[in-house]
Amino acid sequence: MSWFEQLFGFPETSYEDTRRRFAVEGTTLRSLANDRVFGIGTFETPSLASLRERAAALPAGRLSLTHEVVGDVLELHARPDNRGALFQVASQLNCLEFAGPREVPENGITAYASDPTQGPACALAAAAATVYRNYFAPVGDGHGQTRERQLDNLDGLAARLGGPVPYFDVVNGYTWSDEDRLTRLRDVLARHEREDLLGEVRIGLQTDVEVTFARRFEEPHRRTTVSQAFCSALSCGYTRVGLDHWEPLATLVLDAAYEATLLAAAQGAADRSPDAEPPRVWLTFLGGGAFGNRKAWIAAAIGRALARLEGTALDVRVAHHRRHDAEMADAIERARARR
Repeated sequence: MSWFEQLFGFPETSYEDTRRRFAVEGTTLRSLANDRVFGIGTFETPSLASLRERAAALPAGRLSLTHEVVGDVLELHARPDNRGALFQVASQLNCLEFAGPREVPENGITAYASDPTQGPACALAAAAATVYRNYFAPVGDGHGQTRERQLDNLDGLAARLGGPVPYFDVVNGYTWSDEDRLTRLRDVLARHEREDLLGEVRIGLQTDVEVTFARRFEEPHRRTTVSQAFCSALSCGYTRVGLDHWEPLATLVLDAAYEATLLAAAQGAADRSPDAEPPRVWLTFLGGGAFGNRKAWIAAAIGRALARLEGTALDVRVAHHRRHDAEMADAIERARARR
């Protein structure tokens, strides 16, 4: 029996058949097969500009930074001290977790269990919320993502940049371009205010989602909720274009993703009493591995975001997969100090 059938009472089959066996009821998802109800919270794709506006009146406080070695991030979601925390998820630009650029929403989510990376682990930790993003998320004038209709968290940036030919393409959440277009884009970026362009980048944000697994694949003994921020770096490593050509756009996207995540987490402070613990947020190293983003870009983006949110009540945890990366930790601190 797959984890999907364990939770929802039926195996994931065709897209439409699977979709018909669920009902979205406000902030919950009901399986019509076994009548189980799961919290899916609220989902949105805010731009960095909108998150900045919401955070304009945040109370002052102290930002703390901790580096922590993590095995399976899925298990972190159910840890009692992480109740209510925000987890940054290494996702694609459609807020899903495709193992490769040829995957489509119609392929479903059961196979996420075969992918050992951080994003799918987070998606499984709150699996009902993942069902919602794949099968029911609003896209344009429809609901549910398909091969032809997907979220694209760079569409606002692309529209702002303009041009007769797109400077990059987003297909199934992955980014594509070529040397000629990226060379022209470098000149275009130089003519815009970088802060304005940063503001156009969006992330996925799903708040108050129910944790469905405490470990693979055991359900938690107590109901707990967390929030998740779905962020994507550019998939530079899937193209034949050199990283120097990707750098101006890739670093812009990373800067926006980390700042947006911290701002989303900081909003939790507005609803807390002054003596409450600050909101906790878990960051990951976006864009490493197969996506091919340079570690220096990632560290610089984290350091920049920390400096921007200095003086805000936040408990920031940077997750290091299986071993502490001292080089990254030091690079983050240097970048933070430079701002």
